[in-house]
Amino acid sequence: MLRSILLLAVLLLLLVVCCSDIAEAKPKVGIIHMHGVLEGWFEHVNARKWISKKSGIPIKDIHLLNEYNYAHSLVEMNEQVKYILPNVKAIAANYDHIIAIGYSQGGLIWRAMIEEWDGHNVDIFISLASPQGGVFGVPTLAAQLIPLFDWYARTTIYKILYTGWAQTFSIFNYFCDPRMRKQHLEYSAFLPYVNNEKGADEERQRKKDNFTSLRKLILIGGKDEDIIDPWQSTMFGFYTETGHEDEVVEMEELDYYKRDLFGLKTLADRKAIDKCRYDGLSHLQFRDNKDMLNACILPAIQDTLRTYKHALILD
Repeated sequence: MLRSILLLAVLLLLLVVCCSDIAEAKPKVGIIHMHGVLEGWFEHVNARKWISKKSGIPIKDIHLLNEYNYAHSLVEMNEQVKYILPNVKAIAANYDHIIAIGYSQGGLIWRAMIEEWDGHNVDIFISLASPQGGVFGVPTLAAQLIPLFDWYARTTIYKILYTGWAQTFSIFNYFCDPRMRKQHLEYSAFLPYVNNEKGADEERQRKKDNFTSLRKLILIGGKDEDIIDPWQSTMFGFYTETGHEDEVVEMEELDYYKRDLFGLKTLADRKAIDKCRYDGLSHLQFRDNKDMLNACILPAIQDTLRTYKHALILD
């Protein structure tokens, strides 16, 4: 009799412990980070360490994608998206919620992957110094070093970049000459598709549904950006059709926003877009500047952790 009572007590104790563990179980959150062009995952190791320290997310749950590094990052964007996405899905399958971070070109790759990924579990997409609106002209440093290079880039270079040969390189896939809309839509192999300006209606709706499944979109950039032209492209802004430097408009004035082609306006109407303008940094400094990480990226990560009841926030 005594043995039966003791056995029953042990079983009840195990049941209580088990139920307690289930009740306290928290959704698992992971971070997947995609690097930029002409660099690799290794350049973002310091940022990963800092994010882990400040957020409490273990290093093992912050994944720097070891894909298309350095010269290989010049492979056309559609191919990169096609081959990176299955590996991202395999990583994401280990988590309930994913925080996607895309730096520079990596931000465009991440946006394209989100649009292509039916039923994704990406909670927040952090676009870090990424030319979401495209690029025009040449980087500030190049314009200073090479006389007339910027003029040439703004007047003539589209004749080269809107060709089949040029469009096999990733960096030309998001070139956008605002004065040459017809040529852009006809010859650009990537940007018109990720902006949902081309494609069958059913396919475009599918991509829009996937993008608007994000809970939040974080856009990070600043006016001292020295690679992306215009810097407002990091916030989905761009030049008007005349293409002059002093005629940059915000995303709300652009066609893809007004027509809500891929869901940007939907997210804005839902108050799901946060813009974090951080001036004073060059393009490369956006990789791991601690003050910027603290001001722009950490709050976004904390928001996801709080939303899903994670008490991992450290001072």
